[in-house]
Amino acid sequence: MNESYEIKNATNFVAGTVGVPGDRIFFLQAQSEEFILTLKVEKGQVQSLASHLAEILEDQAEAFEVPKVSEMIEPPNAAWTVGALAIGLNDLSPEVVVVAQELPDEDDAEPAEAHIHINFGQAKAFVDHALFLVEYGRDFGRQNGHKPIGE
Repeated sequence: MNESYEIKNATNFVAGTVGVPGDRIFFLQAQSEEFILTLKVEKGQVQSLASHLAEILEDQAEAFEVPKVSEMIEPPNAAWTVGALAIGLNDLSPEVVVVAQELPDEDDAEPAEAHIHINFGQAKAFVDHALFLVEYGRDFGRQNGHKPIGE
């Protein structure tokens, strides 16, 4: 069984890729002041996570500051591959908790989990960056004048 992680004060939360469009490997990376966690994901998981975070943000009445996203730190050494993603809202503070569960191995009794706490601004920055990243690799992406969300 791999190690589980809890990152409560993420300073950066980003999706990143390695490789060329059409042959890319996708990653999620959460960074705190003392630790960097990188997880391998599928492109569809990144797109789904970004879409669900965008839905949560639509329901927020309060204004929030959107930080600049730092690119993924390379080389990405993934702790494990994500099998499932979930998100939840923290009742005690204005933040989102992204829960990543390891893709189970036949030998593992219980998959590892990562709980990554991000504020609404970080969630918005992730959404904008992730949706552009997913779009960038498609044939009709940048070549046809598509721009990052928010430009």
